[in-house]
Amino acid sequence: MLLSRRRRRALNTVGKVPGSIVAQKGSVKGQIRVIHYDAKGHTDQKFETVSELNQFVPKKKSAQADAAAHESAEYVPIERPDHVTWINVDGVGDAKMLKELSRMFGIHPLAMEDVANVHQHAKTDIYGDMLFLVVRMPTGDDGFETEQVSIFLIDGLVITIQEHPGDCLEPVRHRIANKLGRIRRRKADYLAYAIMDAIIDGYFPLVEKFAERLDEAGVMLESGGNRQLPLHLHSIRGELLLIRKVMNQHRIAIMNVLREEGELISPDTALYFRDCQDHVQQIIEAADTDRETCGEVRELYFAMLGEKNNDVMKVLTIIATIFIPMSFVAGIYGMNFDPKASELNMPELHWAFGYPFALGLMALMAGGLLAFLYRKGWLS
Repeated sequence: MLLSRRRRRALNTVGKVPGSIVAQKGSVKGQIRVIHYDAKGHTDQKFETVSELNQFVPKKKSAQADAAAHESAEYVPIERPDHVTWINVDGVGDAKMLKELSRMFGIHPLAMEDVANVHQHAKTDIYGDMLFLVVRMPTGDDGFETEQVSIFLIDGLVITIQEHPGDCLEPVRHRIANKLGRIRRRKADYLAYAIMDAIIDGYFPLVEKFAERLDEAGVMLESGGNRQLPLHLHSIRGELLLIRKVMNQHRIAIMNVLREEGELISPDTALYFRDCQDHVQQIIEAADTDRETCGEVRELYFAMLGEKNNDVMKVLTIIATIFIPMSFVAGIYGMNFDPKASELNMPELHWAFGYPFALGLMALMAGGLLAFLYRKGWLS
């Protein structure tokens, strides 16, 4: 199962022109939801078509302003609007919708191609005055699975495109709707941070579940072990390795975001991205710790199994050691020699105490061996 996830590839764009937008088989058709807010109020609406989003297209700066900014030797900050628009699309199964979004908001075809091909790793790309983020959102309650969330940060606008409906972003929507925290007073770059932070924080409960599974493995080990324990530990260790891999991708992506401080990301918002980077590092360290614990528990399991096998082999060896001499005596007296043919052929057969003598000899040999093994400390 882990190997199938590691080898997952998007094959429907192989050989096509770069920038081709092709919907994945089985993808969900997009559903559009727009949250528009400022410090005074907010609206939350659902739309059926992309054409209805024309009202949210950011106004471009005039050509003169662009030329002046380009010719100026000093940095000219982007004038960010007071209002913020969050366009969320659930589903990448409609290639026509993705192309319309790309044309309407000036999204580079290569970026939209990455949106449609949902096997992308977490990363950051810059397309002119647009920041493109790919974030892997944890999904599912059993095991480790992720869903691609694509985030576009434009002047006063954030566009998020998810693979499927349902996400871990309800706390962000709740803060916007109820004017909690500072999100309603901040610009679009802070919204992009809040979305990414909510996705990263979604990994903490997942890591806790793996810690609980490790505790269960420890209980299984204390109760005498289980044949399924090595497979159980192998599964946990493999999924923790995937978590670490994904988190390392997020760490690099956030580092690239911080390089854009001052242009697309304000210095104040960059502080919050650094805090998000700290969360990523905490998850990486927790995953590393749990992976080491998996290895230690597995080694302890095999050590206990080896000790148990040694105890069994010791008992069997003691039994064999005691009965080998007795079998030797029994084998001698089991030979078919006729005592009438010669007086030397088993004279004990004519002795009244011959049988008790043989049994006593066997018992004496067994007792002597037990005493010898005990003095050597091999019976403890």
